[in-house]
Amino acid sequence: MSAPIYLDHNASTPIDSDVLETVIRVSRDSYANPSSVEHSDGSAAARIVETAREQVAAHVNCKETELIFTAGSTEANNLAILGAFPKLQDAGRSHLITSKIEHPSVLACFDHLEGHGARVTRLGVDEGGQISLDELAEALTDETGLVSIMAANNETGVLQPILQAGQLAEDAGALFHTDFSQASALVPLDLKDSPIHLASFSGHKAYGPKGSGPLPLDPKTTGEPGPSVVWGGQEKGLRAGTLNTPGIAGLGHAFELISKNIEPDRERIAVLRDQLETELKETLQVHVNGNPEARLPNTISITIDGVVPQALMQKLRNDLCFSASSACATEHVETSHVLLTMFGDTPRARNAFRLGLGRQTRREDISRVADLFGQAAGELLLLRSA
Repeated sequence: MSAPIYLDHNASTPIDSDVLETVIRVSRDSYANPSSVEHSDGSAAARIVETAREQVAAHVNCKETELIFTAGSTEANNLAILGAFPKLQDAGRSHLITSKIEHPSVLACFDHLEGHGARVTRLGVDEGGQISLDELAEALTDETGLVSIMAANNETGVLQPILQAGQLAEDAGALFHTDFSQASALVPLDLKDSPIHLASFSGHKAYGPKGSGPLPLDPKTTGEPGPSVVWGGQEKGLRAGTLNTPGIAGLGHAFELISKNIEPDRERIAVLRDQLETELKETLQVHVNGNPEARLPNTISITIDGVVPQALMQKLRNDLCFSASSACATEHVETSHVLLTMFGDTPRARNAFRLGLGRQTRREDISRVADLFGQAAGELLLLRSA
């Protein structure tokens, strides 16, 4: 039996084979602690970390000194948002703005801060899944300290106008943070002279290893956020813990490969996504969720009239890998907060699922995927009408 076709790249990308070789080599040969620079092996490990810092910084066009390595975007989101707040609060800027469709790790940070003196504004989105820049502009005050808007939604792939939003925040004297995780491998980012002051990434969303991710921060604007862990002095005292040298090396290599491959990847994957949408619409009553003009080239959020995604996933589990909602919430069968914000408590929101294509998706996979969905959905609709 052939392996299932993998369409869950939004949840996690497969590690690139060359990146995996880097992780294995560094794990085997460079096991010294990179903080032990007083001896040669420790210094060699530290150089590996700094090479990765150079690779990531080159990709996003920021200074190497502006990069902190974390365990991934969930930790980076926490460090950026929670770490920035105490100084903002001391400066009289305890008003914070985010959107209702952010990743749960971002929403949890704002919920926490709301219980510690923050006033939080949560922006809604339209049916296309985008925030309103006018609504953001109206929400900004001279007490606003931080705005956090994701670059691309992990469930719909919808892109947010982060440069315009960041400029509005900066003009109001506020910091701007974006969770760039979902966009990492498919959307170019140039942080030089941009209004983005903090950005979160995860290696496993960018064909790199799990457990690694950079956090670029602009110290000229942000100062330095408070540490995520009080004890320990690694990563400029902001992120304690022994550095994951193999993961960081793999992360740097992965970002270097993105710099080389991003344009051909975007073009090829977008063609496959459009082909899949067309073939699905030929046989099924489908709704594509999200702004079709502003979304990632690999993502389709779709609702099939009358078909429950969990039943579809069960029927296709040996043939396809895809997600009914955000992978972080699959233990609970409940409607996505993103789709609820877009459509309310409706069948379109309840029955949405996500297809995420990637580098390994082949042209010959597309018709097979469409045929499998058509057959499985047809069988479920027949059972429902019986």
